[in-house]
Order: sequence, then C-alpha cells, then structure tokens
Amino acid sequence: MSVAPETVQRLYAESDGAVRPAFGNESAQAREYYRRYVDFVTRQLANRPARILDIGCGAGWSTLMMREAGHDAGGLDLHPCDRVEVRAFEDVPYTQGDAQQLPFADATFDAVSMYQVLEHVTEPELALREGMRVLRPGGRLFVVGPNLVGAGPTLYWALCFTAHCFRQRKLWESRTPEMPRHPCGNTLPEMWLQTLRNVMHTVQKLTVERVPKFLMREPDLRPPFYGDNDACYLCNPMDLLNWGKASGLAKPIRWWSFDRNLVRIIWPITGGTWVALEKR
Repeated sequence: MSVAPETVQRLYAESDGAVRPAFGNESAQAREYYRRYVDFVTRQLANRPARILDIGCGAGWSTLMMREAGHDAGGLDLHPCDRVEVRAFEDVPYTQGDAQQLPFADATFDAVSMYQVLEHVTEPELALREGMRVLRPGGRLFVVGPNLVGAGPTLYWALCFTAHCFRQRKLWESRTPEMPRHPCGNTLPEMWLQTLRNVMHTVQKLTVERVPKFLMREPDLRPPFYGDNDACYLCNPMDLLNWGKASGLAKPIRWWSFDRNLVRIIWPITGGTWVALEKR
C-alpha cells in the first residue's frame, strides 16, 4: 500500500460527515443503525456491568446506548473532542486517540469494541494487540464490520452488474482515472476477478493459513466513501480467528451474528465480520 499512514489518519481526524454516518438529531434513525452492533456487544459481556471502550465512536450514539444499558462505556475516536458536529453528547466520556496506540494503561477495560474501524487502520494487527493490551484477563474484544473477502456478496453484485451490462449492451468497460476504487471492483472484469480472488482467499484462510496474512489495499481517499472505498485492510472474520489462535492472546467466543438465519454455517462467505475474542 503506497498511501502513507499519516494521510489516512489525517483523513479520519479532520474530515466530518464524509467519513462517518451523520444523523443530527434523528435519534430513532441513529439507534436503529447501531442497534445490531450494541446488541452484539452487550449480550456477550463477561462482566456486568462492564467497563467498555467503544473505539471509533464518532458522534457517540453507540457509546450512549451502551451506557443506557447500564455499562460504564466511554468512546474513542481520532476527532478532537471539541468537534461538536461529531462529538454530540457532552455527558458521555470521550477520548481523542488512535486504535493503534491506545492512551490507556494495561488491563483497564472489561470489553473493547470496534464498529467499522479495523478495515480503516493501516496496521490492523497492531490495533488488535492494543485492544488486547488494555483488556483485563478474561475481557472481550469485539470486532464488527464488513467481510471484504466475503465471496457471497461479491458474487451477488457481480451477477447483478452482469445483468445490468447485458441490458445496456455494454459488457466491457475500461477503468478511468475518475472511477472510484471499491474493494470488490467497479467494472465488470474487476468484479469477476475479485470474486475469484475472494473465493481463493477464503479457502486459503480456512484451510492452510494458520498465521493470518492481513491483506492490505490502497484506499481511495476521494469522498464520498461508498462501500468502503476508503478501506486500507480487507477485513474478514477468518483473520481474526486465526490471529487469536496464532498469537496465543485470545480464544474465539463467537464469529457470527445473532440475528441472521444460516450465518452460523455460511459465516465465511457472508458480508459481515462479527467476532468476539476473549483475552487469555
């Protein structure tokens, strides 16, 4: 990846709505957006009430919801705390900081959670190690985000785009400099090639890969960011499970979401990463 880490960090620290969901005063909409994530975390806490670090909290809606559930939750984000358009709740503890260098002592929290964060960091393994460092023994690290090597969604969109191209009688389109760079591709050849790659990556990570190979990509830093165009890392649940085992730092507790049928069976090819790791 040729983009400097400082460039990516500056994007998230200085940009506003372009890199984060914005809800303003729409409480119902914000709560529905974060509901699955907050439920995933709060249903699997080892201690209750728990002290939780909510990394990448943005405006603080998810942190607020965790506090309303009775937990001592605080948020962390790259934004300065006085950026009111991002930092909405003055009564919710907030720390400006980086997931790859957490400003907390060892064994501070019962739980560390990340929502749509890990795919945007330049050193995902460092962020995982930092999360484990600030956890107490038996504490849990929750990572929720996309599965960017999920072959199922990639195949679905490749088929949909193929049908669209047939209707338009335009099966071949060359990449232009103005095109966004989506992790799954933007042209028909790119989509099918990435589908094949994702199948190969998934099989490899499930079978022969024991120490995870964190697949990095060059992010597209031009807003608006649709579909994780700005992702640095091809986040996926297999890497997290393999990392926990290979590092000896954590044991897997869960790797599928609660509220989707069949995900316990087809989790490697779905579009989401829902992983809970417990610190040894």
